[in-house]
Amino acid sequence: MEITGVATERLEAELVAHAAWEAVGMARMLAVLFEFDRRQAWASWECRSAQQWLSWKCGLGYVAASERLRVARALPGLPVISAAFTGGLLSWSKVRELTRVATVDNESRMVDVALYGTAAHVGRLVGAMRRISRVQAAKQLAERELRWHTDGDGSVTITVRLPADRAMEVIATVQQATVAVRGVRRAQSAADAFVDLVCGHGDGDGDGDGDSGGGGRLRPEVVVHVDADGACFEDGPAVAVAIAECLGCDGPVTVVADTVAGPVELDRRRAPTRRQRRWLARRHPSCQFAGCHHAGAFDAHHVVEHGLGGKTQIPNLVRLCWFHHRVVHLHRLILTLHPDRTLEIHFPDGKPVDRDIDVTMFNVEPPEHPDDIGGHWYGDRLDLDHALTALGISG
Repeated sequence: MEITGVATERLEAELVAHAAWEAVGMARMLAVLFEFDRRQAWASWECRSAQQWLSWKCGLGYVAASERLRVARALPGLPVISAAFTGGLLSWSKVRELTRVATVDNESRMVDVALYGTAAHVGRLVGAMRRISRVQAAKQLAERELRWHTDGDGSVTITVRLPADRAMEVIATVQQATVAVRGVRRAQSAADAFVDLVCGHGDGDGDGDGDSGGGGRLRPEVVVHVDADGACFEDGPAVAVAIAECLGCDGPVTVVADTVAGPVELDRRRAPTRRQRRWLARRHPSCQFAGCHHAGAFDAHHVVEHGLGGKTQIPNLVRLCWFHHRVVHLHRLILTLHPDRTLEIHFPDGKPVDRDIDVTMFNVEPPEHPDDIGGHWYGDRLDLDHALTALGISG
């Protein structure tokens, strides 16, 4: 039967059923994983750990594999949680959180709370219950790390594991630097702030010349390889040619053509100097894109592209925010900079851009997420103190 012809109530029931089947399947997988790990069967494949075997044979990332292994090892000692999980009453998200703090003495009460709350409620409750010992604090220090991987759509996910105190310092710094922009999700603005903080992108108030991000820090060179099929970063993921051109505007980018005879360096694009960036910051207090008033870190865009002979000189540079700089390149917008520094922007078809472009035009609206499965939550807020008291824990 075509899904489009199914009644909404039927769709809802099927989604809930699939979620329950998924929980049952995950419970079975973890039971099998526990026995597999107990036998150290992964060693027969010359793997260093169960995580490596899971990554190889099951396609799991290291973090996901480690978390499943942790829960698999915890469940045999938690029969009540294990039974609810196996019966499809508790989702993987809830079980994953419960196993962080549950004991044989409190697991029955923990399950009762989990059944009447969402996965988010369980996460908050577990966070309030956790007590960190000196041994755990030392473990946090020893296990700090930074990892990254390329996602299916070409974007890159960066994962940083930090001791709690350092992590909260980073989070607070990012939150303080995050600027709310109308039409932009808070999480997107926070990501932009994080990049600005790490890369030192500033407003060009430094002194002297050089390839700098404006905060006085030398900007690292980026090498992009191009061929007939597209472009990619050296030792990195693929990248749209338009984004490579964008990077060439405001950062030191070396473009390398991969030919049959070998790599050939085409040009070494020089970023605007700190003095030029400082001039742009003083002349234009905010982004010059129509309707945008972003006054934070910015990119210096070449009106005439560097590859087409455009010079890195003030008459050819405009101030654009991070987002609109990429919009200009991705959608081939046509910019005209007049002697009085007024900027005209047109779509490729000649239609003028006289206002900020709605981000929905570029399909970056966040997707809708279904509700968490299971439980008997009726929409009321979590009373954390009451929940902790019910569990016999002082707040």
